[in-house]
Amino acid sequence: MRRTTYDTKEYPFKNIINNWLDTKDLSKLHEIRQYKHFDREHDQSTQWHKMFYTMIRIDKTFSKVYVNFLTDIIKPRFNEEIVYQKIPTFRIHLPGNVSVGEFHKDKDYRNKEWAEKVREVNYYLPLTKAYGTNTIWAESKEDKGDFKSIDSGYGECVEWEASKLTHGNKDNVTSITRVSMDFRIIPKSRYIESNHLTINTKVPFGVGGYYEVL
Repeated sequence: MRRTTYDTKEYPFKNIINNWLDTKDLSKLHEIRQYKHFDREHDQSTQWHKMFYTMIRIDKTFSKVYVNFLTDIIKPRFNEEIVYQKIPTFRIHLPGNVSVGEFHKDKDYRNKEWAEKVREVNYYLPLTKAYGTNTIWAESKEDKGDFKSIDSGYGECVEWEASKLTHGNKDNVTSITRVSMDFRIIPKSRYIESNHLTINTKVPFGVGGYYEVL
C-alpha cells in the first residue's frame, strides 16, 4: 500500500462534486437523506450516485482534472502508457450503512484468469475524512484475513491491490458520511482485451468502454 499527497487546489475534485450535488459539505449528506441498508445490487443507487454519473458525462470539467491528475501524479509511477478506468467509481458511506454491499475481491467480479494476468492497480481517493468504520477495511495479504481500516483524507490517494485482497465495509458508526472515488490502472504492457462486463453498468472491460489509454 502506497500513499500519495496532491494539491487539492490544482486538482479540485471535491469542489466540482460539491457543485454537482448542490452541497457545501459532502460529509453531511446523511442529513439530507438516509437509505435502507445497502446490499450489493443497490449500493450505487442513491440520488447522489445518479447525479454524479449523469454530470460526469455532461460536464467535462471533472474529466479534465481527472486526466491531468492521472498524467501528473499516477502515470509517472509506471514509466509507460497506462490503461485507466474512464469513469471513476463513486462511493458514499452513510452513517448506519455501508458503501459496498459485501466483502469481496475485485477479481471475483471479473474473469479471474484475466484479472490475475493484468493485475490491476487500485487507487482510493477520499473526498472527506475516511477513518474507522466509515472507510474501506482490507486484509494486508491475500487470504490472510487481518482486516484493518484504510484511513485517509482529502488530498491523499492510496494505491493498493483490491483485485486480490478481500475488502469491504463495516457499518458506519461515525458521525459523518464518507464520500470517495476509486479507479483502476493497468500498465499498457500488461493490458489484455476482455469482453467481460462490469457488474453494475454491464460495460465491457475494454478500451473505449470501461478503460481508456493515456
